[in-house]
Amino acid sequence: MKLIRVGETQIVCSPLLLAAVPLAVVFGRETALIVAFVSLSVHEAAHAMMASRMGCRVDSIEVQPFGFIARLECAEAPAGDLAAICAAGPAASLCMAAVSALTERVFPACAAWRLGFTEFNLLIAAVNMLPAIPLDGGRLILAAFSGRSRRTALRVLRCGGLAAGSAFLGISAWMLFCGAVNPTFALMGAFLIVSAMRERPDMPALTKPKRISPRRAVAVREMAFSAETSLSSALAALSPGAYSVVSVIDADMRRIGVLDETRLLEAAKVLGASAELAEAVALYG
Repeated sequence: MKLIRVGETQIVCSPLLLAAVPLAVVFGRETALIVAFVSLSVHEAAHAMMASRMGCRVDSIEVQPFGFIARLECAEAPAGDLAAICAAGPAASLCMAAVSALTERVFPACAAWRLGFTEFNLLIAAVNMLPAIPLDGGRLILAAFSGRSRRTALRVLRCGGLAAGSAFLGISAWMLFCGAVNPTFALMGAFLIVSAMRERPDMPALTKPKRISPRRAVAVREMAFSAETSLSSALAALSPGAYSVVSVIDADMRRIGVLDETRLLEAAKVLGASAELAEAVALYG
């Protein structure tokens, strides 16, 4: 559910949040929900801040039962930058756990309100390093791949996400069978499964051609890219205030084709965003 747009970033609300709040109240887990919300909000903010520092755009922020999920437009960032972005979240969780543990040791009176903050952040850091999508460990592995091998790795890591989600649901069912009521694992399992199923090969944020009024003049922006440039990089360079036309240039600086904005989008859907412009030119003959 869309809430508001802040600049280029869309703020949306997950349906899981609507289910988590009443569940937390019914089972008396309001404090746990607050701890999770604060911890994972800082975790995701670390990802977003690192992405911004690396020059990536935050496409959307989704409010989840366990904090915020930042959708980043950084498919073509260098592998080292992607690794730094992925590692920022677990690093922030470990820092919060360390600060919480230190506070309890230095100020024992704080133990009463700490309420599992250290343990939760250690758990989140550990879980996020699992080799599965949408977890940070899976994205760290994915950063090492490119092109078609990246799409293959994504499929495998998505299966890991589905398996991890199913495992959390199984743990929740086992705890319920043993008489322990804890919806946290069930919500985490549902989140992992839903997120893994929604994950697709890197696609540009722009998903459909601009709607242009026939009565209004439209600026046309002409650009040129090398044939080896990926579709996602070309789409990321499109100007929101103009209709773009891209000339594709080979190694000898000869134009081998022209792609307008609409064809770039269509090619990204057919070939995948990591495909090269030369492939898109060949697609349209």
